[in-house]
Amino acid sequence: MESLQEKVDVIRDENGLVTIKAQNVPDAYKALGFVHAQDRLWQMDFMRRAGSGRLSEVVGEATLGIDRFMRTLGFRNLVAANYEKLPSHVQNAFVAYSTGVNEYINNHSSTLSPEFHLLNYQPEEWKPTDSLLWGRLMALQLSDNFNRELLRQRLLKHLSAKEVDGFWPRDNNDPAIIPQFDLSNNIQKEIFAGTHPLPWPLAPKDASNAWVVSGDKTSTGKPILANDPHLALDAPGPWYLVRIETPDYTWAGATSPGVPFLVLGHNSHIAWGFTTTHSDTQDLFIEKLNPDNPNQYLTPEGYEDFEEVTEKIFVKGQTSQEFTVRKTRHGPILSPVLNGTANKEDGHLLALAWTALREDDLTAQALYDINYAKQSDDFARAVENFHSPQQTLVMADHFGNIQLMAPGRVPIRNRGDGRYLVAGWTGANDWIGIVPHQDLPKKLNPADQKLVTANNKLVSDDYPYLIAKDWPNSYRARRIHQLLDENDRLSVEDNLTIQMDTLSIAALEILEILLDTPVTDPKSEAIKQKLSRWDGRLDVNSTEPAIFYHWIYWLNRAAFGNLPTDANSFQTPNILRLQRRLSEDPDSWCLYGEKLVNEENCVAQMTESLRRVASNHQQLEQDISWGELHSTSFQHQIFDRIPILGELLKLKIATPGGHDTINRASPSMKRGDLWRFPNVHGPSYRAVYDLDNLDNSRFLIATGQSGNPLSKFYGNFLLRWRDGNYVKLDGTSTEEKVQRLTLNAKSIN
Repeated sequence: MESLQEKVDVIRDENGLVTIKAQNVPDAYKALGFVHAQDRLWQMDFMRRAGSGRLSEVVGEATLGIDRFMRTLGFRNLVAANYEKLPSHVQNAFVAYSTGVNEYINNHSSTLSPEFHLLNYQPEEWKPTDSLLWGRLMALQLSDNFNRELLRQRLLKHLSAKEVDGFWPRDNNDPAIIPQFDLSNNIQKEIFAGTHPLPWPLAPKDASNAWVVSGDKTSTGKPILANDPHLALDAPGPWYLVRIETPDYTWAGATSPGVPFLVLGHNSHIAWGFTTTHSDTQDLFIEKLNPDNPNQYLTPEGYEDFEEVTEKIFVKGQTSQEFTVRKTRHGPILSPVLNGTANKEDGHLLALAWTALREDDLTAQALYDINYAKQSDDFARAVENFHSPQQTLVMADHFGNIQLMAPGRVPIRNRGDGRYLVAGWTGANDWIGIVPHQDLPKKLNPADQKLVTANNKLVSDDYPYLIAKDWPNSYRARRIHQLLDENDRLSVEDNLTIQMDTLSIAALEILEILLDTPVTDPKSEAIKQKLSRWDGRLDVNSTEPAIFYHWIYWLNRAAFGNLPTDANSFQTPNILRLQRRLSEDPDSWCLYGEKLVNEENCVAQMTESLRRVASNHQQLEQDISWGELHSTSFQHQIFDRIPILGELLKLKIATPGGHDTINRASPSMKRGDLWRFPNVHGPSYRAVYDLDNLDNSRFLIATGQSGNPLSKFYGNFLLRWRDGNYVKLDGTSTEEKVQRLTLNAKSIN
């Protein structure tokens, strides 16, 4: 076991925030591995078990479907290949980090977090390749294309392609920031398409905000950069705040337990942030089996054998299970591991092509190089190796440059636009290349002194490549632009306020349609009058958001509640989708909906949707607040499954915001308790970076630094996160409130 070269100080302040002071970088990585393991070891172990398809070893049969899916993707072998492609200095960073993790594991087996005791197992040694699994899991969570293709295919069983396309309307108001061509879809064959097998914590979900303004628009004369990535609201959260001081660099920001590098933050020279581009980097190919030999599939050159690997999964309390993973020239066969596809192959299988499954992926090297960039040119060179998932990155340096780049491998298709399943046996739909890195969207020092990305459409219509056919709406991006343009001299505090903004452009725009709803009773008219005076802010103590979302809930049921398939996929309303259907098809928007009143007239359904809000619930008369209905319960993967204990340890708080506000707080609106729209997806991290004085930058995470529910640092950031009470990572603290751990140069004690 390697030892430290010199002494390292690890200082924890009164909030549990960690400062690592090291005399060299390898020691800093070792210390980071140690403190990650100290605070988040079970989370790290859960991550690598999930990515490796080894959850069932410690959980049992309940996670067998997850393991089969992950083994099919082959992440464990993939990261081993990725690791071999990394240069030695990057590998050395992973080795140093693993050394620190293992020092903790080897010396603290009796003081492990409660999850290890509940599941009755000991963590294995941490390997350098384990850290790379985090990147593949993030790529999976930030790529939803194949899931969308499956949904479209199921809808195509009952509806036309034109009808299906209408469920994903184009946002004509989107402020595309970089100056697509239209490709016709190509539906080869209607086959049965199952559903995504992953549970909510691992399933694709993504949104984020990021913007940067130049010194010409700030009160300091230097750039200010803001970023808040949105992920599932789990406990512990995905981020760990840290400040690392070495003679040449000072890093501060968000690390991810299991990874040695800063993922989001600053390095005393530049600051950077990420959002998801929503590019289409996955395609499902229909592979045709050889009717005379089920071990072969058809290609343009004739039948070829599948690549086959036998996987053995150990299941706690049971005998091990074996299954065969098959691959084609496009990628792994998913059909056996999709929910609902058993015995429904009918001579065809679905193969996944995905840029994140390439063995030469060097995204880990890109992240390393970003950590050491000192100016915009260094940053631009670093992201050349950022291969997957495609992300939109914003950067500011201490010279005053601001930059946006969207690195990543985006396929060039011979035909088709990536929205539908395509035939794999003809070659007509194959990928014929990757968009050249130099042609990917980018901007440096724009004339309007600002760069904004909030998952909205990134390119204008004359961009020569297909990044994506479907883009998320532009509501958050438009609101950010509005607020940035209100002040010519933005301060750090102004940007903090923007991150916490709860005004919903989406609500105000759809209300222009809804307020024309004919009413037949005084209570409905009273609701209309109340909402007509609403300013569109979804604040904790406001009552209008509760009324608004309840109305949207009933309208959504009237619009999509009786879809011939997948009505469940449309239960939580998409306001842009609803708005388009209401405005563009006023007489037929309720065609696929649940009849709220026994009339064919869609206007009657609108009237009834409002009447139900007005008369069906006494809570409205009590002016119930949005925060009460829209609370967040941070989900823990183990404790939430244990009666009583789960409730005792649950982190829960009333929250403002909505799905389309800058302060993102997506309500789940599944059928059930109509007066509980829990917040399930929002900012897992917030930061505003001051390039005039990076020590003046501000940070927030959603829960706390510790992953141990018995620690005072498990949920101590909850109120701060809800109310926008940021902290600094400036290396200062009240001395009498700090905890100091000295790691000596012989061993870590």
